[in-house]
Amino acid sequence: MNVSRLLAVALLCSACSDRSIVDQTSTEPAPASPEPQTAATTGAAPAPAPSPAASSRPDQAKKDERAAKTGAVTVAAQQAGVNITGAVLADFNARVQKYVDIHKSAAKGDAKLKQTENPGEIIAAQEILASRIRTARAGAQHGDIFTPEIRNAFRKLLAPELKGEDGRDAAAVLKEDAPSAASIPFKVHAKYPEGAPLPSVPATFLMSLPTLPEPLEYRIIGKHLVLLDTGANIIVDFISNVVP
Repeated sequence: MNVSRLLAVALLCSACSDRSIVDQTSTEPAPASPEPQTAATTGAAPAPAPSPAASSRPDQAKKDERAAKTGAVTVAAQQAGVNITGAVLADFNARVQKYVDIHKSAAKGDAKLKQTENPGEIIAAQEILASRIRTARAGAQHGDIFTPEIRNAFRKLLAPELKGEDGRDAAAVLKEDAPSAASIPFKVHAKYPEGAPLPSVPATFLMSLPTLPEPLEYRIIGKHLVLLDTGANIIVDFISNVVP
């Protein structure tokens, strides 16, 4: 596999097709509460949102799979003769890096997280940082990072870990450790509720997925995979129903 060609395909598609890919994400609407997006961007604890399982269509995985076949990265990879999955994951890494660059640019001055044991100071810095990120990404939408192609690839990567008895056991543990999905606001830039559990992700799952740079982490809430900015304590994006 020619790594440089994969990166070139991913960067080209990420730079020139972000808007068209976001349009494709209409097949997986954000499972948000009736309040406008600004309600989740105030930094205040939002009202509980309905579970993504309640608002996501049961055949969403099939819709993403169909959309992925004609996605910009997939088509470009086919034309360039490179591995499609590799190109899609390279596109994911490029999108993640764009976000991290924004985070780093915003994390300065009074938004810079310092070593302190004072919860009030930590929360204040997080909220300033979150506000700056929201301003810098004012047009951000669900699917900007987890595009249909990436959602489809992630489901395939996690599928082997969810099969058989071990997979059932892992899914059961995830459900036990996670907060109720109804208590989490599944919205881009929404604040992760103070005091809500932050369930760990099994090592086998992490090994199957692309490694994330700080301050991003994967979290599985119920059946749903969340991309969390732990520095700003906000949800960056999510994939509904990745766990049976």
